[in-house]
Amino acid sequence: MRSAACAFLALLAVSNATAQTPSRAQISLTILGGAVTGHSLWEVPIQPVAIIDETTGMATGVNDTVHLAREVTSSIVVGAAATYFFSPLFGMNAEISYTGLPYDDSCTGTFHTDSLHKNEQACNDVASRGGAGGAGGAISLFVGGTLRATAGKSLTPYVRANIGIVTTPHSSISVIGNYYTQFGPQPVPFIDDPSPRSSGPMFGLAAGLTQLLGKNGGYAFRLEMRDAIHSFERVTGAADPVTLLAPTETKSYHHFSLILGLDVVLEKTRGRRY
Repeated sequence: MRSAACAFLALLAVSNATAQTPSRAQISLTILGGAVTGHSLWEVPIQPVAIIDETTGMATGVNDTVHLAREVTSSIVVGAAATYFFSPLFGMNAEISYTGLPYDDSCTGTFHTDSLHKNEQACNDVASRGGAGGAGGAISLFVGGTLRATAGKSLTPYVRANIGIVTTPHSSISVIGNYYTQFGPQPVPFIDDPSPRSSGPMFGLAAGLTQLLGKNGGYAFRLEMRDAIHSFERVTGAADPVTLLAPTETKSYHHFSLILGLDVVLEKTRGRRY
């Protein structure tokens, strides 16, 4: 009789321990910011640039020669994300973020006699302001799955996998410099891009952790390392000095970033008490 009673009490204790689970975040909104790495994009060691006759406006048949290079520089990431957990450990996330990824161009060359030094001025302009690529400004929109190691704990590690699209407002191919007259800046195109690529797919992996802030668990600090893989069009050879068209290819690059975020827990799933 005593053995049966002890067994019943042990079973009840185990049942209560299993039933009493802590509350956990189910829906959270994240405000995030961080830094992302850059990389070299393309280089053309010998790019001929046509010399234009000032009277006729036609190519003289004589070319200057410039060395062009473009890289994507490191920059900032800012954005907002939302996560919904279907179960204690698995959830879906969505994010929209701004990733700078600006272009930085270099240009040096050898130039023939030209009273206005058009090509030389344009080359110096490319080098000083980064060419027509401008300030970059990629926007990414993606969704994915989140798997967290624990639920209802103060410190929670997690991993994520994402898929989405990235839009880039500036051509990664086109290079244009300016020379200056009394009428203002006049463009000199070195490489043209008649059909710039504006968007492309993105794939990503991330790992991080969240730390609850305060006693009620309404906020959490987030630290995340991520790798976003997306592609750019790149120049693979010199452009024709007349048509300004260059051979190109599309290549994927890794963009590693360190993200800091603040989670606002909008809804929590209460743990079972009995």
